[in-house]
Amino acid sequence: MDGAFGSLVILDPQRQHFVTGIDQADSLAFDFHKWLHCPYDAGCVLIRDGTLLLSTFSAQQSYLLNFERGVAGDAPWSLNLGPEASRSSRALKVWFTLKEHGTKQLGKKIAENCEQAQYLASLLEKYDARIRIVRPISLNIVNFRFEPDELDKENSKIVDDFNNELVADIQLSGIAVPSTAHIGGRLYIRVAIVSHRCTLQDFHLFVETLSKLYCDRLQAATQKILAND
Repeated sequence: MDGAFGSLVILDPQRQHFVTGIDQADSLAFDFHKWLHCPYDAGCVLIRDGTLLLSTFSAQQSYLLNFERGVAGDAPWSLNLGPEASRSSRALKVWFTLKEHGTKQLGKKIAENCEQAQYLASLLEKYDARIRIVRPISLNIVNFRFEPDELDKENSKIVDDFNNELVADIQLSGIAVPSTAHIGGRLYIRVAIVSHRCTLQDFHLFVETLSKLYCDRLQAATQKILAND
């Protein structure tokens, strides 16, 4: 099972029911670089039956002797758990994060991000005449798109391109880095909130900046339409 970062909602007692049954997976992979705030190359794979992993990658064949002590001891070696012959100390970063903050504190931050997603949606609702928000918003991701009356809303490509350019505008502004997602064949602006440093004021700044960039881009788009006419 690919748990990505969403599986970590299990640390939030209020929302852990969203991943009920995840404990039944034979294997579970998830990221530490998002909701657990570790460097990008730190991830995790949990294997229910470790012998299957060893039988897949192990270089220790039956004709090679195994030692319990000395430099060849301390089995299993990390090189027998995957295709890499050596690894950096990635697990140390994860261990430090868990030791420093604990799962309860990390769960609180995850819950905070989910509440911030609801707050962001409440700010966007003030522009509901031109913004379509995808609901329900269950966790920390808000998907929305601008559908201005000035554009031909029957032409999905025009509206998609408008939102795509708007994403680039807000990214280049340095205020935030949203991404995009295709939902129901339409392009949406995707805000995934995973930072433990986010404050409510950050979302006010994001929406204010986005609104200004929207107006600027809409003016440019309408001028282009008039020029073509």
